[in-house]
Amino acid sequence: MIITKNKKFDVISVGGATTDFMFYSREGELISTSNLTKQKLLAFEYGSKIIADKVYRTYGGGSANTAVAFAHLGLKTAVISKVGLDEEGKRVIDNLKRQGVDTGLIKSDKHNATAFSMILTVRGVENEHIVFAYRGASDTLSAKDLSLSKIKSDWFYVSSLPKIGWEGIIEAVLTTKAKVAWNPGSAQLKRIVRMQKYLPKVKVLFLNKDEAWEFKKLKDIRGLMKYIHSLGPEIIVITDGSVGAYAYDGKKYYFMKALKVKSADTVGVGDAFSSAFTAALIYGNNIKTALKWGVNNSASVVGKIGAQNGLLSKRQIG
Repeated sequence: MIITKNKKFDVISVGGATTDFMFYSREGELISTSNLTKQKLLAFEYGSKIIADKVYRTYGGGSANTAVAFAHLGLKTAVISKVGLDEEGKRVIDNLKRQGVDTGLIKSDKHNATAFSMILTVRGVENEHIVFAYRGASDTLSAKDLSLSKIKSDWFYVSSLPKIGWEGIIEAVLTTKAKVAWNPGSAQLKRIVRMQKYLPKVKVLFLNKDEAWEFKKLKDIRGLMKYIHSLGPEIIVITDGSVGAYAYDGKKYYFMKALKVKSADTVGVGDAFSSAFTAALIYGNNIKTALKWGVNNSASVVGKIGAQNGLLSKRQIG
């Protein structure tokens, strides 16, 4: 797809785009620990052969998942990512096009394969999973791939970024006039001190509870949100799985319970929540409504297999 200069979008998602292979088994066990940042471990018998009950091929990646969610919610959406010059890369791009996402900003890497994940889900009460990820071409995304001079967007949504060069990417995005929602990945969370200098320019910062504890080991969720908010983001949002989600804007604390639904798997639930929350703000709604949109979208996705199945439309989400 050819990019026309000054093309305008409501939101652009930046990050990874992958093929996901969903592997289901009943043989694993969830083990609880006393470690605050590793509360549960998924265990299998060492040396055993694990039998798959079912295997599915779907699509994922933070930028792809959120871009598809934004498009479902009626927003003019593009994605900035990098794929390999291979069949998987073509499939990832074709899927995004089918979902109504502009793919003209996606770059190709002739040296690395398209990223993919093997997602192991244990059948049980919680249908918890572990992701084995190969980042491939996604890990070569850099600031020079952004082509920001060619487009305009009211918002950027930034998800997990490469271990090397992520600072250049976030700096480039933050120098635009757009509002920025950021859901940092593990590479960024391992560099929290370096992350902090960018937070004052961030509109919304999304973290799950374990990630939030990387900033400060506080069990009091309000104290934790207040501390992270003091680092600069306008709105801090912390998700807590089946419990629900919290938000704080420096003036008021918010909380909304998660909906009780039958879980098919939990893949992509965080992306579904944060994209819907962001979309609500883009449409001019308040934080309470944004939490409702996030909870509704994530509940719909958790009932389906795959990160991009079950995403709601604007008509459905309210």
